[in-house]
Amino acid sequence: MISRTPHVLQLNADYTPMKVMRWERAVELVLDEKAVTVVSYPGRFVRSTSLAVPWPAVIALRRYAKARGRVRFSSRNVIARDHFTCQYCGARPRFPDGRPDRADLTTDHVIPRAQARDGVVYLPWSKRWVNVTCWENCAAACRWCNTRKADHTPAQANMPLRQYPRVPTQFDVLRLALARVGSVPEEWRDYLPEGWDLLAEAEREPGQILSVS
Repeated sequence: MISRTPHVLQLNADYTPMKVMRWERAVELVLDEKAVTVVSYPGRFVRSTSLAVPWPAVIALRRYAKARGRVRFSSRNVIARDHFTCQYCGARPRFPDGRPDRADLTTDHVIPRAQARDGVVYLPWSKRWVNVTCWENCAAACRWCNTRKADHTPAQANMPLRQYPRVPTQFDVLRLALARVGSVPEEWRDYLPEGWDLLAEAEREPGQILSVS
């Protein structure tokens, strides 16, 4: 079932999925001839006093564009990037219906604030100095692991990371956006990467907001 204001899947010129967008912006791109409608929602039209155009479900840019989507840094988005999984013990807190239980997850500073110098820390895995609070130094952790690690590095606490924290990729942006949409329209499915349904379902959480700029 399509909502009253269905979203639109935007593809690049090579038909790789880029992002989920509001229908108003999609119609604007089509009317400005910057994009073409690939698939429309059956029986639905966007109407004005002078025209009626099929309601786009999937659009594609006419010219290839470099992906520029960025996820706003926040504790909620760090946890979502890490698949609602503790990056130390691998715990995945869930409600009985399978939804992620964020209440049992926190955001941990991998190199602790207590070891920062003027607000920056050194990351041994990337050999870079970064702000103590950033994508590359924050990871999802269950409350037990966060308490156990305290003001130590993973090496000092003998708690190796499952994966190093990173800036979200364009695929992360798409994956989290699909989770936010909820029920993914049938019209999108042929244009999504293999395994999208498992990824989106794993991340889905009522009320989750992904802020992209």
